[in-house]
Amino acid sequence: MTYPINQWIELNSFENYRTWKTPSGFLCGTYASSVLLAYWQDNLDAACLSAEIRKPQQFAPDVLVNSLRPLLQPLDLPTVPLQIAVGLNHYFRRYQVPYRARITTLGAWQRVTKRILAGEPVMIGLLKIFGSTYNNHWVVAHGFLETAEGQRFFKIHDNWGNVDKIIPAAWANGTISLTAQRDGSRENSSNA
Repeated sequence: MTYPINQWIELNSFENYRTWKTPSGFLCGTYASSVLLAYWQDNLDAACLSAEIRKPQQFAPDVLVNSLRPLLQPLDLPTVPLQIAVGLNHYFRRYQVPYRARITTLGAWQRVTKRILAGEPVMIGLLKIFGSTYNNHWVVAHGFLETAEGQRFFKIHDNWGNVDKIIPAAWANGTISLTAQRDGSRENSSNA
């Protein structure tokens, strides 16, 4: 996979989701999932969300967040990639949406660059043990940069209010990306 060095590779602006902030506690997994899905619906495929949950270009997150929270975080506790993917896949089955959440637990740089080059944002889990000043946290990556010196960065929507935060890629661990299911096929959620 090739991409330009010393140049940001970015998706369309996430400014419309600036107010989509985690109000308290550990709900960053739910809020990051909501931003990921809303962006997909607004920019990639309006059918990725049920019309009864959210209409495209609707910038109030409440109904979407409230529909996802019981599936992703019924208790206000931290989450792991498998939990988010299982919850999102439950949502897709419940509302008969032809999508599947895919997880990776290693190789965040490879997953994020591949998906962004394909025009798709990716949720990433940040870990305190990898140096994250956010501690453990979920965000949506929508840009990346690799310098000539080999430094790597992500541009993220942080659900604490910054839509263009730049962070070291080394902070990332697990990822959640989406894939469309065409003709009734079912892909394995662990495929790269």
